[in-house]
Amino acid sequence: MDQRLEQIHDHLIDLLEAKDFLAIKALLSAQESIDVADLLNQIPPAVRVLLFRLLPKDQAIEVFEFMEGDEREDLLAHFTDGEVAEIILDMSDDDRTELFDELPAKTVKKLLLHLPAEERTLANSLLNYPEGSTGRVMTPEFIDLKADLTAAQALQVIRRQARSKETIYTSFVVDGSRRLLGAVSLEDLILSDPEVSIKKLMDDDPVSVVTTTDQEEAAQVISRYDLQALPVVDKERRLVGIVTFDDVLDIVEEEATEDFQRMAGIEPTDEGYLDTGLFTLARKRFTWLLVCIVTQILTSSILENYSEALESAIALAFFIPLIIDTGGNAGTQSATLFIRSMTLGDIEAKDLPRVFLRETATGLLLGGAMALLAVGRVLLLGTGAAVALTVAIALVAVVLLGNLAGILLPLTARALKVDPAIMSGPFITTVVDVAGLIVYFEVARRLLVPA
Repeated sequence: MDQRLEQIHDHLIDLLEAKDFLAIKALLSAQESIDVADLLNQIPPAVRVLLFRLLPKDQAIEVFEFMEGDEREDLLAHFTDGEVAEIILDMSDDDRTELFDELPAKTVKKLLLHLPAEERTLANSLLNYPEGSTGRVMTPEFIDLKADLTAAQALQVIRRQARSKETIYTSFVVDGSRRLLGAVSLEDLILSDPEVSIKKLMDDDPVSVVTTTDQEEAAQVISRYDLQALPVVDKERRLVGIVTFDDVLDIVEEEATEDFQRMAGIEPTDEGYLDTGLFTLARKRFTWLLVCIVTQILTSSILENYSEALESAIALAFFIPLIIDTGGNAGTQSATLFIRSMTLGDIEAKDLPRVFLRETATGLLLGGAMALLAVGRVLLLGTGAAVALTVAIALVAVVLLGNLAGILLPLTARALKVDPAIMSGPFITTVVDVAGLIVYFEVARRLLVPA
């Protein structure tokens, strides 16, 4: 919470102690909805319900949409059936779907009973789309127009429907079967001749996605084409919803958070750090720590297998951490850059040969620079030229290996339809550590162990 909100929070507490509810209502009503949500999250549950009831209806709905899952569920538990019905009915369809996704199935079933039959059918259709798909985040609150309308007639339609729609800046043109024909902007409608046909103004080949498209891909499309609203169609190209720019911000934040967690070797969690249970947090972090134990077993086996090389030059042991850390870090760097570029759509299949050449060149350049520094360190220790050459060759090979692993492992994950982020961080470090030790001791065995 920033300093301004902290001051408002302190003032709110003072007003609560003074039981000045009129002043509290005025204070909260003057704040942005997202700030009110943050303030309410800091208030004890029993008092939070009271403060929420002081909000004007329109602001209360917006505040509810901005609140965290546990806080929203707690509010619903304290509301009357009438209050619950009013809130979920007035929520936008995409935010309502997000709420239902967060709640237990039993609670969702109970909440659905508060919706009119038409809204209940719509909510069920949104919930039935695959998790992570565009169908889950789209809203059906868009303006659709017929192609034979004039610009003046289209503006009349927009005026009548504007208050109940997600956006009015882009309208979509459909035929009698609701198939998507085109898109037209509000600016074009306002600036054109009132009698011109929508058919002449519309973009007759609008960018669109289908309901099963991954929501991350939909976000990329909106970003790439700088769209205010992206139409979502079914398999028959019937327009069923739109994804707006504010939805994209939520998607990008959610996907980035999930990728960061996977890259750190943590199973993704939908809850905040402080809201996640202790045992749940431990369980989600345990998997890759277990992998570390397995890696240690493999490392010990490798050291045992190459004991002859170690005995011939004990100084080799001094540089094991250098070999392991350098290879693992190189692999993680390469994977991070590659996965990010794939996510943004900067790299396509045709670019892969060029990517491999770049990473090979980068690996040789970085490995060579590290080798020069390491050779200086080895010679200062007085361990001999043979050990220095062994460390130098191994470093170049391990950095090159790490770079290539940083590309190959995410590509393998994508081919297996697994999130490539899983293949970065601990996984790449594990693979490169084991392979790096084998390379190091193989080089040492050939250069240092007598035939």
